[in-house]
Order: sequence, then structure tokens, then C-alpha cells
Amino acid sequence: MNQSRIICCCFVLFFLAFFTPIPGAGQSVDPSRERATALWEEAVRAKGGRERLHSIENFLISSTIDVRDRHGSHEKDTERLYAGRGKAWIYTYTPDLTVSLDVTVMNKERQFCWVTLAPKSSGVPGLSPCIPSTPVKYLIQDPIIYLMETDWLRPQPIRAWTEGKGKKQIDVIETRIAMLRIDFYLDRKTRLPFKLVAEWYGGIGQATTGGGPMTIELDDYVDIDGILMPRRVTREPEGEHPVGEVLRRDTERATYQFNVAYDPRILEGPASRKAKRSDWKLQRQE
Repeated sequence: MNQSRIICCCFVLFFLAFFTPIPGAGQSVDPSRERATALWEEAVRAKGGRERLHSIENFLISSTIDVRDRHGSHEKDTERLYAGRGKAWIYTYTPDLTVSLDVTVMNKERQFCWVTLAPKSSGVPGLSPCIPSTPVKYLIQDPIIYLMETDWLRPQPIRAWTEGKGKKQIDVIETRIAMLRIDFYLDRKTRLPFKLVAEWYGGIGQATTGGGPMTIELDDYVDIDGILMPRRVTREPEGEHPVGEVLRRDTERATYQFNVAYDPRILEGPASRKAKRSDWKLQRQE
């Protein structure tokens, strides 16, 4: 009961923050806001256009992620279904780890967020509530990283600036949505984001806040139903570390599907400890 109340409170606070306008509306703004808005519109058009982006009701990412850190490396396979506003089903299988299965289910309407881990290991619960930063990562950060904006998520351009000189000069847009800031670095020719800088909401130990700045590199774009999507996404935390040492680098090779027919039952409760990556699929009745 106490865990359910905690989860409920986290969701209420999170979505109150999400739907609260950014302070300062109606007051004097940074002179570069107008330029930031113009650059954002340019990038959205390059991405595929607002009409196409806002037609996405859900999207699925199937990927393999190579994880490298100071302890070594391993690969994990993922199926991530982002089911519109406030719902997500995240399946991760890492065969090299003792606890190889990790499935997170979030549903704002039912006010829950649960993580299922398997097989059972000493000291590791098979089912536990999400840490508070998990909804931020999967319900806000990830859709913006991959799509820029959707019908249910629209970052606000705050200011813009340039970095570099001459032919190496690039445009940068600072955006915010609720408490989350993401800076978009635009390619000079394509006008698509090739790099983002954001707070890292992706790991244990970040229960209430981000884990410091994270650089996200977007590369190898491909046209999916008229929207350009990055097939390679690399995440690396910023910060000081010994020369030649990688704190952590996640390199993802991704494929995408939009508006898939999924089984709504996967979002009605925690995942089974026998969950499979194909569980999202809607089984057709013969």
C-alpha cells in the first residue's frame, strides 16, 4: 500500500510539473528567443514536418546497444514502445548479465510505473517500483531525442547561439519542457540535429535528479514514412576522467516503426518475468 501511494505521488508531482508553464511567461525574454524559434521550425521541417510528426500516436524502437564502461563491455537488445502520452513498455535483454531481463511498464492513467527483473538473483527484487527519474527518461526525454516533438510533447525554444567559426560554425538551440533542458546542435547542411546535450536520467543513483550532462550523438539518418530518424545513437556522460578512459558510452543501432498495432494489455500491469520482446504485438484472431 505504501509503495502504491509513493508511486501515485511521484506520478502526480511529475505530471503537475510537466503541464505547468515555464515561469516568466509574459515577462521580458531573451532577445535570441525569436531566432531560437525560427531555427526550431527549420529543424522540424528538415525532420519531416510538424504534420507528420504530430500524426505519430505511438512508435517502436528495436535496437541493439553496445555498452562500454571502465569495467568492460556488453550488448543488450531492446524493444521500446512509446504509446503516446504517459504510456511506455520498455523491454531489455542483456544475456551477459546475471539478471538478464529488465522490463519497465509505465501508465499515467493507472498511475503506476513498475520494473520486472529476471531471473531471480540474491538481493535483487523480481518486481519493484520505478525510481522517480524513470518517467522523465522514457515519457519525455526519449521521445524528444528521437522525434524532436510530438502531438503530446512540444519543447519550447528558449535561446540560440552559434559555436565555431567560418565553415565550422554551427547553430545551437536551447529548449525546455517542464524541468528538462535539451540543447540541439544543428548540422550546417541538413539542418537536422547531429548532437544533443541534456541531463542524464538513465541510471541507478539518480533517484530524483539527473546525473549530470550527457552528450547524445545522432548519425546515419534514414527516411521512415517521411520522417528522418537516426539509425546510430551514441550516449556518453560528460565530465572529467583520465585520458583514454571511458566512463560510459552506449552505442545504439536502431530501427523504427510508427503507429504500430500493439496489445494494450501489456500496459495494464507489471510485465511477467517470462516476458518476451515480441509481447507488444497484437495477436490477430483467425
